[in-house]
Amino acid sequence: MREDPILEALWSRALESWEDDRLHASLLEHATGTGALPEIAGRYRALVEDATKGPLARKRVDAVVSAATTLLFSTKTPPHGKVPLPITLSAMGVCLFLLACLLWALWPGH
Repeated sequence: MREDPILEALWSRALESWEDDRLHASLLEHATGTGALPEIAGRYRALVEDATKGPLARKRVDAVVSAATTLLFSTKTPPHGKVPLPITLSAMGVCLFLLACLLWALWPGH
């Protein structure tokens, strides 16, 4: 990953003021916008076993996973528009009816 000075500055500030939720939210927002979610997930994951930072680091890892999941679902390609079977059968029935009417009109001697 390329060097991101904003990410580095936000991470440094988050480490200095570990209890400040706004800094962590800013870091998460920046990482989401720049595609650096795996980077900050790894950084938080490295602190999970720390005695003082561990509990909050676990919450932050969960927040990164939640953001990644939301991002994944927002970019998910919608399913191709399959036409429901009743609509297909109705269209086929109308076409067959119109074809029958046409044949009846063209039939000689009716």
